[in-house]
Amino acid sequence: MNKMIISLAAASLLMADILVQAEEAPFLGKTPLVLCEYMDDMGMPGSSKYREQGDGSWACNSTRKKLPQGEPAAASDLQYRVLGSVSEPRKQILELRMRSYRAPQGVLNVFSRYVDILLKKTLNSQLSEEMYKAIMAPHDGKWQLDGHVVQLSKLRSKGAVYDLRFTLEYLP
Repeated sequence: MNKMIISLAAASLLMADILVQAEEAPFLGKTPLVLCEYMDDMGMPGSSKYREQGDGSWACNSTRKKLPQGEPAAASDLQYRVLGSVSEPRKQILELRMRSYRAPQGVLNVFSRYVDILLKKTLNSQLSEEMYKAIMAPHDGKWQLDGHVVQLSKLRSKGAVYDLRFTLEYLP
């Protein structure tokens, strides 16, 4: 009887430890390949192969997806990347390359929808009002979400055109 109780207690501790490890895994335990396949799901084909980059880091990249909004049409585009180690993704990047300074709200709105899709797929979360406002302004922002750092960076290019980088990063 005592052996059974001890066995049950040990099994309970082991299960609790497994659950904690799963909760602490980046991007809810999704593998790099699963994250790389998000590119196709979002209409951004590219290399779904997660490859060694020559410096010990691993990555996959999408091709650039042209966005129909903006002046001139299709001037802006999106790119998605996953970065990490051989077995564990550490960072996802969705980058908007804005090439239209006239009426950018349409392009920013499309970008916010892609960010929302990425958050739902990756963390079972959604774009907050604060994040949406940062995208539409656009201005830098940084948030914590389930052990991940969510960051929006506005990168200057030339004049009124700019790039926005949305990053999901796991920090153990």
